[in-house]
Amino acid sequence: MDASLPVISAHPAGETKTPPQYPSGSWPLDTPGGRFHAEWDDQAPVTREGQLIFFFQFLQAGGRWEELLRECPLHYTGNRGSGADHIMGTVLLSVLNGHWRYAHINGIRGDGINPGLLGLRGTVSEDAVRLAMGRINESAGLDWLSTQILGCISPVLGLPWILDMDVTVKPLYGRQQGAQIGYNPQKPGRPSHVYHSYFVANLRISLGVEVRPGNEHAATKGLPGLWQTLEKLPRHQWPTFTRGDCGYGSEAVMLEHEARGLPYLFKMRHTTKVKELVIRMMRQGALWQNCGDGWQSLETTLRLSGWTRERRVVLVRESPSRAPVARIGKPRRGKDRQSPLPHAQGEGWDAQATPWCGKIAVLVTSLDAVAFPAIVMPKQYRERANAENCFDELKNQWGWGGYTSHKLAPSRLMANLIALFYNWWNLYLRFYDDAHHREAIRTRPMLMAGVGRQVQSGGQRTVKVSMLHEKGDVIAQAVSRISNELHQIHAITERWSIDQRWTLLLTRLLRRWLGGKWLPGMPEEAALLLSG
Repeated sequence: MDASLPVISAHPAGETKTPPQYPSGSWPLDTPGGRFHAEWDDQAPVTREGQLIFFFQFLQAGGRWEELLRECPLHYTGNRGSGADHIMGTVLLSVLNGHWRYAHINGIRGDGINPGLLGLRGTVSEDAVRLAMGRINESAGLDWLSTQILGCISPVLGLPWILDMDVTVKPLYGRQQGAQIGYNPQKPGRPSHVYHSYFVANLRISLGVEVRPGNEHAATKGLPGLWQTLEKLPRHQWPTFTRGDCGYGSEAVMLEHEARGLPYLFKMRHTTKVKELVIRMMRQGALWQNCGDGWQSLETTLRLSGWTRERRVVLVRESPSRAPVARIGKPRRGKDRQSPLPHAQGEGWDAQATPWCGKIAVLVTSLDAVAFPAIVMPKQYRERANAENCFDELKNQWGWGGYTSHKLAPSRLMANLIALFYNWWNLYLRFYDDAHHREAIRTRPMLMAGVGRQVQSGGQRTVKVSMLHEKGDVIAQAVSRISNELHQIHAITERWSIDQRWTLLLTRLLRRWLGGKWLPGMPEEAALLLSG
């Protein structure tokens, strides 16, 4: 019996127009469960992500896909080009599937349904996507993506909000442009890129990312991208204040904020002068204010030798009743180990001046002391930790850890494109849970996975979805309810502009965060629509 496989060339030809031919007919085969018959079927359009049809319905109702393609700076000449819609559609499907390399795009080439839901003839190859990212002019592409990212959340920014800034490291393993050795605590000595990112606090909405070489991890390197982003917004949509860790607590960063009249709240490093301030303030135990949750605060002023002016400083410490006290001669071990502050005696301290080992943080801020007293500062800064969760999700679940090219410009474009798709999915999830943020590692199996099969009869196309999730019945009921709501919204707002339709959807999705307020810019009948 001749069962040899065809020879595969090391350099295969380009994309073929004709679909592959599979053996016809069925044949028997025996399994532990008995005898079955197998048969190849290459004609029926099927997909593994059958529930994406509902996500695409959301994009259509808000006009986001149409708006993305309308200003796309990717253009082809001639009739053999892939087209910007096919490039962006392929990237969208790849990112939604959790891919993080261009080579993974081949995993969606056999999807027979989802490309058609986006109005595409099919997906393109990884090489076509990689070359397309190189064709886009960097400045035009970044400006286009920044406008799209701000457009999906700007109607909400008229209300008070906080901007979180942070930077993360992306290790590299090739000879990419910008692969420099810099600050890399996880892999010291490994070349990397650094991602300076900005988020809407508590909503986990990305406002953009600036990809820099690995040796430009300092906070000042990311400020130009921040100001370019904020300058696209009217002044009344600027954040109430910005937050950052100790990397942002430098004179240069604070001066730029003060020059633009933008308040800030940063953490300071424990330098020599800062330690002296902490030791002096710790002795004033009666002046510490209880902030709740086991924390105390104390407000003062400080001017370091390199500063041009005196600034407001807030010290935050654990309550003495909860803070651990080190035993003499036995320093603490592990990550919580902290250098003791000798001769500092405060409330609840041992009479023998035992070294203090509780957590102490020093915050510098330009916020008004009346509107933001010292008692609220611990809570305001602790909420900044949510930005770390955004980095973890975007790097490990959304592709920020991959899609690397030899040139730096395509990496910058892909990082911002991923941030845009991440925002879309994040907002879509608020239809199902508007009180919590649910990461992609949980929501993809629930709201994407499902065998979809397309059938056509009498000119009507139907996608039949088979759920494989344990709670498939609950998910199906929720998805059906949301789909009917989207259908109603789209039918009523069909003649509205894209901005009006999207503002209405944001009012519906963020109603808990808005506290019952209505976003401006919608027709009068919008209130009747949502109330009904």
